[in-house]
Amino acid sequence: MAMCEAKEYSPKVSIIIPLYNQEKYFGKCISSVCKQTYQNLEIIVINDGSTDGSLSLAQKWARKDSRIIVIDKKNEGASKARVDGLKIASGEFFTPVDSDDYLPKDAIEILAGHMIDKDVDVVLGSMARVLGWIKRKNNYDYGTFPFNQVVYQPELQDDYYLGFFGKPCFPIMMCSRLYRMSAVHRALKETELWTDELPFVGEDHFFNLKLFPYLRSMYRTKENVYYYRIGGMSSDRFSPGYIDLLKLSDIRLKLLDERQLEDGYGSLFEEYADCVYYHAQQLLEYKKADKDGVIAFFENELTTRSVALRLIEFFTNNVSEKQGISLMVNHDYEGMYEYAYYLMKRRCGSLKNRLVHVLMKLIDIL
Repeated sequence: MAMCEAKEYSPKVSIIIPLYNQEKYFGKCISSVCKQTYQNLEIIVINDGSTDGSLSLAQKWARKDSRIIVIDKKNEGASKARVDGLKIASGEFFTPVDSDDYLPKDAIEILAGHMIDKDVDVVLGSMARVLGWIKRKNNYDYGTFPFNQVVYQPELQDDYYLGFFGKPCFPIMMCSRLYRMSAVHRALKETELWTDELPFVGEDHFFNLKLFPYLRSMYRTKENVYYYRIGGMSSDRFSPGYIDLLKLSDIRLKLLDERQLEDGYGSLFEEYADCVYYHAQQLLEYKKADKDGVIAFFENELTTRSVALRLIEFFTNNVSEKQGISLMVNHDYEGMYEYAYYLMKRRCGSLKNRLVHVLMKLIDIL
């Protein structure tokens, strides 16, 4: 039913693709977008200062398909590129696609069909993770948010908003979903949906976090609408912008205070602690800092960041099952370093991690 109605009434869908140095994978990405069974598309490619052949490839595709708009700009990060795309998008709906990922041919038809049929502000689809020829379907179908059911306000806010604060009840990423543009414009009148303070990591979380209270309704389907490539633009590499997730924790803490959401503090603090230790692991694994550098990172976090100071206060009076929390509460920087080092060695030494690295090298060679 939804698909028939989508064909009778086919509003324009803007697909926004930030592009940075993805010459190897962009061809598959843009091909999958152009071959969508849903035809009324505006495809906005934002070249974010690529230094390889990505821009030329995008321009070549634009000459073949009049629906493609290519914008060339200096490198400012995927978040800013996506914002630039939204500023010129003319579609009634929009969806973001990363330039190293790709879509099933009926992805937009599925999403738009549900959007029209259910008359909601956001449709959440399912995704599959891809490593070369290996596909793991619906890997991100976690959380308690129901499938095949329209959820309206105030239930959205009351039952699922805490998903942005560490509670496993709501998938927070932007990809694999379709947004109604009028909902974005409604939110823009009241709040800031993006910020230059989060240029690399966390933009999905920040956008959805700020948009969520202004949505009327949402629908979630089990149908796969997105292929997420492991080892592409952001996976399994050192991320210099990972520190942005720590900044995002401060922003989320302010929102918890403003909205007096008492149930969110513990999960937010534990998630922040995980981010701190993971960033330390990356510093060690990719040799970006020695022991003294990692300890200096810990000390700076625990003595200057608002969420860290509140974490220490909170867990002085509450118990956490997360390992490493007590070390933070006691400012045991030596112990924190040893714990991060242990986590790094365990992760890098795991059979799963070794197999992933071998597969990625084979895929690069092929």
